[in-house]
Amino acid sequence: MAKRPPKRSDRSVRREQERNREKLAADREKLFQLEAGGNKERPLDASSAAVIEAHAASVPCPRCEGQQEVLEHSALIHKGVRLREAKLRCRKCGSERSLFFRIVGPSIN
Repeated sequence: MAKRPPKRSDRSVRREQERNREKLAADREKLFQLEAGGNKERPLDASSAAVIEAHAASVPCPRCEGQQEVLEHSALIHKGVRLREAKLRCRKCGSERSLFFRIVGPSIN
């Protein structure tokens, strides 16, 4: 007969679940940074500066899916390209990140 594995305490199970949640949150944060807008190399396109804050605030937190607030909206230049950076903070978990935009004017027919 095979031996049964030893019973793990409730505390051990909770700690393992918490570690797994933290790993998942860190992986989701990495994926967010690889998506469009997550870093300076891949900015999102915006029609004007007026729409940036509304768009940034509508993006859910990658860690906990909570609502984010815009802390700061600033202009910067990266490799000769003018970008806008929206610094965000999650209202639920408090994590901070940036979302990058490139202003693309309306196309002329």
